[in-house]
Amino acid sequence: MKDRISSFKRSVLAIFLLCLLVCLTSCTAGKTKNYYSQKSNYVNATGIVTHISYNEDRSALYLGFSDLNPQFDDNSFKIVGDNLPIVQHNGIDEKIKIGDQVHFITAAKYFGDGYVMPIVEISVNEEELLSFDEGFANLLKWLDE
Repeated sequence: MKDRISSFKRSVLAIFLLCLLVCLTSCTAGKTKNYYSQKSNYVNATGIVTHISYNEDRSALYLGFSDLNPQFDDNSFKIVGDNLPIVQHNGIDEKIKIGDQVHFITAAKYFGDGYVMPIVEISVNEEELLSFDEGFANLLKWLDE
């Protein structure tokens, strides 16, 4: 009988913790979406490329920068969702190399450990590879998925 009660208590605790985790995750997702939905949160930036890599399934392109202006909490940024094939089509793999100065637009808020800020506009040598209007809309779409 005592084992049944302990098992029941563990089950109730596990369900409670799962519900709490789901609630916290949805609250964070809502705050993230709300933040990125406001165009006033985006800033123009420049930096010297120090790192370029795709994730394992090539669904995101990560760029690292030095000499960032303005300064951010981190120096890593990413291009994701429908923005990725756009910049690939526009030649990002050939046109941006380590050591290049890049102009981009991002929203600078940091959402936790391991978070990487998104790029919604990017250009190199005065050539635009992704426009803000398209990049902004695609980021919001990606956040909804």
